[in-house]
Amino acid sequence: MALPLTEAEARAVLAAFDAIGEVEQWIAEQWWEAIPGGWRVQGQFHGRCFLLESVPGGVRVFMREGEGAPANWFVPARRGG
Repeated sequence: MALPLTEAEARAVLAAFDAIGEVEQWIAEQWWEAIPGGWRVQGQFHGRCFLLESVPGGVRVFMREGEGAPANWFVPARRGG
């Protein structure tokens, strides 16, 4: 069973993720505040706030925009070459 990622590993996973909008790369470059179970991203991306959770095999991203319902998605860690 894979272990949760360190902050450095989580940043690398997000920076390498190729998705539309490049929000994951933006998140990887920001200041993170350690919170129980993960990190809070300082700053906002187009009015959106983010929390991150290190989970086995990758990073779970939680996003909230204003009063809207939160969204979340999984960014998998690439293993091997």
